[in-house]
Amino acid sequence: MKIGIGSACREVFRTEKKWITILGISLSMLIPLVGPMVAFGYLFRRFAREREGKPIEDFDFNFFGEYLKIGLWPIVCTFVASFVFVPIAMLFMIPVFLGPILFEDHQAIAIGLMIGGMILYTASIFLFTLLMYPIMLRSGLMMDFKAGFSKSFVISFIRKVGMSLLGYYLLLLLISLPFILLGYLALFVGAFVVFAWFQVALMNLLFQHYDLFIERGGEAIEVNPEVTRPLGIPPLPGHSGSEPTVES
Repeated sequence: MKIGIGSACREVFRTEKKWITILGISLSMLIPLVGPMVAFGYLFRRFAREREGKPIEDFDFNFFGEYLKIGLWPIVCTFVASFVFVPIAMLFMIPVFLGPILFEDHQAIAIGLMIGGMILYTASIFLFTLLMYPIMLRSGLMMDFKAGFSKSFVISFIRKVGMSLLGYYLLLLLISLPFILLGYLALFVGAFVVFAWFQVALMNLLFQHYDLFIERGGEAIEVNPEVTRPLGIPPLPGHSGSEPTVES
């Protein structure tokens, strides 16, 4: 299969209430810690359901708690992984800061240390990105912390589609940067809209690469039924509840 960057960029506009969805993701990202969990919970549910042939849902604030339960796992796994990789990345920055101080009289050595440190730092960020997404994908779909750190799955995912995902991630980042700058000029509000679009597009690319991973013989992830189950219609004020909707 061919990865479609165009379809990823258009993904956020596919639903009927697209602007409600953009608003929901944007507002969620403003909430410290819990907000990203909610946004990613919605996105994991959306793309997992689509792969089961179910209708794509718009973001619904009535299901805030359900999104939170789903999004908890990928965010926590990524947070834990960062405790290992961020300090390593910071170590590579030491020559960048200390080089000019320790080798003040040897500019060539100082410059060499600075360049070497920046190269190693950039490489560590790329490595973390490669590792983060298979961890996030598996933990999110299975709603299981330990499952996200499956060594065999992470290595297999990186070998089969990792470099492609990293390349498209960088391409999407380059596409979004001018719009983010414009968003900041629009009293910062536009930047959050662009960021919501970026997250939806990036998640689309992640699931496209998951499909490619399976096509290339990768191990399919057993999706937790809680991720895709019908949530029903939220109860109206003054009512105790409602019957869940029936999906084909």
